[in-house]
Amino acid sequence: MSLFTSETSSVLLEPQWLQPLSDPPRGRPICREAYLKLMASHLTDLFRAGQARNLFIYGKPGTGKTACVKYVLGEVARHAHETNAPVSTAYVNAGRTRTPYYTLAEIVKQLGINVPNAGWQMFRLKRVLENLLVEKSVLLAIDEVDSILFKEKEPLVYYLSRQPKTTMILISNNVDDVVKLPERALSTLQPVLMYGEPYTRDEVMQILRDRVEHAFRPNVVADKLLAIVAKTVCDIGDVRFGFRVLLSAALLAEKDRRQAVEASDIASAVEEENRVRKMRDLDVLEQKLLDLKRKYHRD
Repeated sequence: MSLFTSETSSVLLEPQWLQPLSDPPRGRPICREAYLKLMASHLTDLFRAGQARNLFIYGKPGTGKTACVKYVLGEVARHAHETNAPVSTAYVNAGRTRTPYYTLAEIVKQLGINVPNAGWQMFRLKRVLENLLVEKSVLLAIDEVDSILFKEKEPLVYYLSRQPKTTMILISNNVDDVVKLPERALSTLQPVLMYGEPYTRDEVMQILRDRVEHAFRPNVVADKLLAIVAKTVCDIGDVRFGFRVLLSAALLAEKDRRQAVEASDIASAVEEENRVRKMRDLDVLEQKLLDLKRKYHRD
């Protein structure tokens, strides 16, 4: 007998909308209209002058930073296509690429160059990028930029900030990351600091309702239960925690073949996700300590 069944879920319709890194179901981030407009206002010169102010987006995890940046990148790409403007965009998560070399390689790939996984040196990646900049402007978003800021004597962002027709959006949880950059890097980068405010309780409720509407069957999650999840999210400050709680609660209800999520499902899901979150925080701390040890031995 197969380990996997194709039974229809009694509570879920499209559970992908409860994945922590999923895009907003309607495409545009909700409860962030003013933030999106402010970001766009700083980037308008991309189309007027070919280059705009660099942005440093910071704030706690789960405050919509990445979702907003990705949406703005999409709008820049769409406007460039509609107006035939020579502007290209790229997004890379440095927490995944981990090194300046692979970060730059991913950027160059997204700008349309076929880069092999191995064999090229850093100077060749830079030469390819510089050749691209002869013909077009680029908007580069580097998420979790703290992962690569201090891995070279000359940070990659310093090199990129010195390139013509290059605008960067750097994303981090901590504003101290940009403050620690060498003075020469700050002098050329000169970023506009943009803080991602934590969502209010009402905003969390709007976001969770939107996810529930797209992920669940009708009348599966009562509003009073959603309010409990929203309070927990506000206590933690990470709206993605709410997505995970809702998914875990749904799976508990599904396991018992019920057609609605109950308070006990929410309570159990919160407890389990809190346990997972603490383990994840320990893993992050261990990785940071490992990076510090490596840096110490290199120096």
